[in-house]
Amino acid sequence: MKRYLFALTVVAAAACFDVSNPVPPTLVLSPVLDSLFVGDSLVPRDFAYYNGDGERANPGPLNWSIGPTAVATINPTTGVIHGVGKGVATVTASGGNATGIALVAVSRPLDLTLLMDTVVLMPGDTLSLAPFLAITQKVANPTTLTFDPSPDPTLYTIDASGVITALNKSAAARYVAHLTDGTTTVVDTGAVLVLILTDTTERGHFFESVVGTAIRHHGGVATAITFPGLNGKLGFQLRDSTLTTDSLRDTTTVVLPDSVVGASTFEIDSISPQEVGRAGSLSDPTCRPPRPWASWTSAHLVDPRFQIFTFSHGTLSDSVAGSIAITELATPVAGVTIIGGRYLFVAQRTDLYYDPLGVEVIRGTFVAPLRTRLDVCAG
Repeated sequence: MKRYLFALTVVAAAACFDVSNPVPPTLVLSPVLDSLFVGDSLVPRDFAYYNGDGERANPGPLNWSIGPTAVATINPTTGVIHGVGKGVATVTASGGNATGIALVAVSRPLDLTLLMDTVVLMPGDTLSLAPFLAITQKVANPTTLTFDPSPDPTLYTIDASGVITALNKSAAARYVAHLTDGTTTVVDTGAVLVLILTDTTERGHFFESVVGTAIRHHGGVATAITFPGLNGKLGFQLRDSTLTTDSLRDTTTVVLPDSVVGASTFEIDSISPQEVGRAGSLSDPTCRPPRPWASWTSAHLVDPRFQIFTFSHGTLSDSVAGSIAITELATPVAGVTIIGGRYLFVAQRTDLYYDPLGVEVIRGTFVAPLRTRLDVCAG
């Protein structure tokens, strides 16, 4: 079961600057995200350097570094990168009193990645792991994917194709996936957490992965509410939040214009940063949602320079960015409905809004009490 986190904030150099207000020198590396296989090499990153007057300039010799070195190494003078082991490494270049960073993902020649390495479910819920797997091959040979039986079938079962059925409340119980091309076999391990919430004081839980120029695999507290919006409707909001060991507050938010009354799947639409106004305004996306939408943010609690904001974003031909599915509902003794489900949506970083490398893909599963709140849009 993996627990790792990488964050990359890219400062794009503007086309023109106010030279009366000098800015710190800037070093921008490109591509900001790249990949290679173990044993292969990558040429040095391209770079653009802007001095304190905002002019394109020569930074002089660059000093290159990378970490962790268990994933990749780099020539400190030339910047040539070598793949060492599976993972993601951060490339750093320094020169001209500026620093630039980029990410490099390293895969094995045959590789299997669990995009949802931990899933949280309610008893009776089912989930196919097939859509949450990434297979990478250096040579396109036929492959076979299988899953080990559940280590405790009283908690959950899993068939050979990866369909999980949750049965009873449990601590995290592992699941194991195998991928083979007949010559090489790779294995990856995840976990299944089955939850039964019995009263309104219990916290909900979620686990999610974020893949892009920001990468997360983590879990935390899930909250779900029904609330009267300023549009005269009862709306729904799911908020998943966690505080990482790196002083980052990561939050996923999904807002629906209508309340959730049963098991169903709802599309998540696009929303642009220009549509997101302040709370209580005519463009308040929570209290006056124009359509179902979602966001993922990463706020650094110490250094405000390291903030990431993303909003659900479809394509030019299709505004649908993803979906949220409510798959299980249960009413405990206290009379509050407990919901479980999953979400998958594509979001675009606001600092890379017109750059394909600004795409983040967010996947998550959750179980949470569905409370009613009357104060969300009050005042």
